Amino acid sequence: MKSTATLLAALITVSLSGCIINVNGANAGPLNHQKKQLQIDANDIDTLVAETGAGDLKIQGVDGLAQIMVTADIYTYGDIESNLSLKQSGSKATLVAEFDSSINFQRSPYIDLTIQVPSSMMLDIDDGSGDIEINGLSANITLDDGSGDVWIKGGNDLNIQDGSGSIDISNTTGKLTLEDGSGSITLSGIGGDTHIDDGSGDLSVENVNGHVVIDDGSGDIDVDNTLGLSIIESGSGDLSVDNINGSVSMH
Repeated sequence: MKSTATLLAALITVSLSGCIINVNGANAGPLNHQKKQLQIDANDIDTLVAETGAGDLKIQGVDGLAQIMVTADIYTYGDIESNLSLKQSGSKATLVAEFDSSINFQRSPYIDLTIQVPSSMMLDIDDGSGDIEINGLSANITLDDGSGDVWIKGGNDLNIQDGSGSIDISNTTGKLTLEDGSGSITLSGIGGDTHIDDGSGDLSVENVNGHVVIDDGSGDIDVDNTLGLSIIESGSGDLSVDNINGSVSMH
């Protein structure tokens, strides 16, 4: 019996000698919360460039505001540090709020951001995951989003690329270009020509002061009150069209 136990122990030792076992105690513990605030003078800045990872993002445009004000709620583990900064370069301010992408987290740390900017400031956002809410802006918005719901009220020309999650956009003054992977889309009160390239999910478009172009994979489509409509592809799902005050084409 003793020789059998000795042999078993030797086999276990040999087996483990060829393995690398990575045990990160920080992944097992509770999230640590830290709040940080950043601020920069916005008088000579016309665009906020934001590079954000996981976490919710809320941006509020404020009339007459002379600063960019950021409140970051950081949720992390142990000694895992966040990369958080706000710097000016010429007429742009760059906000970075993320973690080292080379680290493989079993439980993802994240940063929730609340940002106030002048209402006339343009946005250029590259976001990883989490919900996004933008309100009160009158300028152009460019957004490249991985996953999470997107809600935008206001803005001029919008260029949106989204992976997954629902999208709700309303009360813009300019044109809209939207490319979406999956999730429902609701558009209302769009100020100019609108081009939608949608993978899957229901699509509702109403009150557009311009021509609407739709290329859709699957899901119901409901269009009401636009200045023209072109449907390149409607995919699968029901189609409802009303009050089109302009040319209509369907392929």
